[in-house]
Amino acid sequence: MFDIGFMELLVVGVLGLLVLGPERLPKAARTLGLIIGRVRRSMSNLQEDLERHARTEELKAKLRDPAATFLDDDILNPASLHKSDSESTPAEKPPVEDKKE
Repeated sequence: MFDIGFMELLVVGVLGLLVLGPERLPKAARTLGLIIGRVRRSMSNLQEDLERHARTEELKAKLRDPAATFLDDDILNPASLHKSDSESTPAEKPPVEDKKE
């Protein structure tokens, strides 16, 4: 997400040590870590909710379409959506003959 290198983190750490002092810096770092964790979890939950809503709307649209059937291949097998036409139909292999001499 952010392009923060080791040197930038080192500068922030030294400035935090100078401003907060050695007594308050560990508590501030722990609090900052907890806040960042909460924000990440909230964003992850929001992203999952949006994806779930989009999938639900897509399925509703497919069910409303009179030309589509409920037993569509892409509903039963979502992996088929990602395959190309050449991958979806297996090539026929010639029968293997046993060579016994």
